[in-house]
Amino acid sequence: MKKILLTAAALFITASTASAEEQPKEVIVVNTKDASISVVDIPSMKEIKRIPVGPRPYGVAVSKDGKTIAVGVEDDEKVKFFDSGTFTLKGETPIGKMFNDHIITTQDGKHILVADFHSDAVIGIELSSMKEAFRISASAPHVIKFGPLEKNAYATCKKITGLAIVDPESKKLVASHQLNVNPRSLTFSPDESKVYFGSFWVDGFFEMDTKSGKVTKLFALQPPPHNTQPQEVTYHGVEAVAPNIVLAANEGRSYVDAVDVTSGKLLDRLSDVSKPCCIERIPGTSPVKVLVSNIGNASVSLVEVTPEGKLKLLSKVSVGEAPKRVAFLPVIKKAMNTTTKTPPCFLQAQ
Repeated sequence: MKKILLTAAALFITASTASAEEQPKEVIVVNTKDASISVVDIPSMKEIKRIPVGPRPYGVAVSKDGKTIAVGVEDDEKVKFFDSGTFTLKGETPIGKMFNDHIITTQDGKHILVADFHSDAVIGIELSSMKEAFRISASAPHVIKFGPLEKNAYATCKKITGLAIVDPESKKLVASHQLNVNPRSLTFSPDESKVYFGSFWVDGFFEMDTKSGKVTKLFALQPPPHNTQPQEVTYHGVEAVAPNIVLAANEGRSYVDAVDVTSGKLLDRLSDVSKPCCIERIPGTSPVKVLVSNIGNASVSLVEVTPEGKLKLLSKVSVGEAPKRVAFLPVIKKAMNTTTKTPPCFLQAQ
């Protein structure tokens, strides 16, 4: 058993650090009701600037080289591409009618994927040309996210409720699993054999086997005695932060839970949040740190997670109204000029 746990931990560490060798210093926050994005400095948790992008932005992604920010702007029915240095508009891709469409960058860095609800498709847009390149059929996809193995992307489906698994490289639908619940968010076990998601009206979140498509567990989490009335909006964002620990944001009841998915035990509950919507692990952090988007008070919280699953609010920053999705700007190392000899003391001073 010890060997299995160590292997799972190694897989989790590899998967969580493969896409970013260093802790990012800045994050882009989409302010859905403010028609803007915020640039936040993570170490100081201060908003550096706020950029207008158009009415009702939602999905956001950053290119692998950190030069381009893609934002889905619903009321403009477009994905807009901005230069990350000047924040000038580089180009636009018409999508048509949009509905809270999530956006991610493919692992090879060549495309972004848009989970487009209204067209029943995952749309691939080439980053270099900013033009649509392909479509993969799925039933009203909403959330889209790569698993830890970084090959297949998983999308929640809203008409025929369930989960679609797509391979962007082959541009094909790998599998489609129909569910009796409406998945709201996604996170994974280290080996990608399990996926976790919240749903409406449920005080808890689910575990599903990714191969069979069968729901295997419900992690039922008791609300506090003073707040037990039924609610449509309960757990929204989920994020795995250790091989056995998943964080789940209860948007309706305003707290974040840390849960041991091996034992089902509630490890901790953080109530100093306001209608938390999304949780994103900050790559390269140890101890683990996450960002929590608070749509209730237009802020983003920086939260530390101990190896035992204890949650500590470190700081928060005010951004635009209804912050939701975030995307990290990668740390890009500049190549050193090997023809110039630099004294070691100068390197240390840098």
